[in-house]
Amino acid sequence: MKDQPILFIIPGACSLGSQITLEWLKTPYQVGITSPEIRQSEQFRKINPAGKVGALKDGDVVVGENLAILLYLADNYASHAICPPHGSDGRAIIYQWLSYLSSTLHPAFQHFNYPSRFVEDDYVDKFRELAEARLLAILQYIDNNLSENGFFLSTGATIVDAQAYGLLRWCKKHSRGENLVDLTAFPKIRNFFALMEQDSAVKNALLIEQQQSEVLKDSLFAGYFEFG
Repeated sequence: MKDQPILFIIPGACSLGSQITLEWLKTPYQVGITSPEIRQSEQFRKINPAGKVGALKDGDVVVGENLAILLYLADNYASHAICPPHGSDGRAIIYQWLSYLSSTLHPAFQHFNYPSRFVEDDYVDKFRELAEARLLAILQYIDNNLSENGFFLSTGATIVDAQAYGLLRWCKKHSRGENLVDLTAFPKIRNFFALMEQDSAVKNALLIEQQQSEVLKDSLFAGYFEFG
């Protein structure tokens, strides 16, 4: 009998998108929650040499990078409800949005939150100012292009929405306990939050994440996977 897939996460990270997808698929799975120490360990790097999450172990298959995990889950757990089939117009739009979220939205948050990683101290304030303008422009693009049904595709919720929620929630509350972005100017994004947060799978994923976050306070590794 095949073991349950194991998704390695960090509470608050974009790995939430893969977790929401597993909840939508109603596939039994396990969660491995990691600390920075564990992610740099030799054991974890056997799972993902990059030392990052999300990472998915599904039997003998190991997949890193959230975009790849989402497509792997959609293709191997056969649910066209959350991802249109290969060769369809909808699948092309899936690729487009996943690429945009990964290559454009995610880096924009990184630039705004952690400017000192990219420039010397003398340039941090100016860099953050430019990064904020860039982030707002990206949010405006998303707000302008959400479908009338409130999701990214006109057919309903897909893996794009799962990943987008995992990223866009960073607007609502920063690690410092304050809202990062005023969403007043983005009514469709606010509606998107409302749609996603009334979804039972999203609620469950967030609850699991919260519970695991509490465990992580007292442990370097918590979950169901035993290294070795």
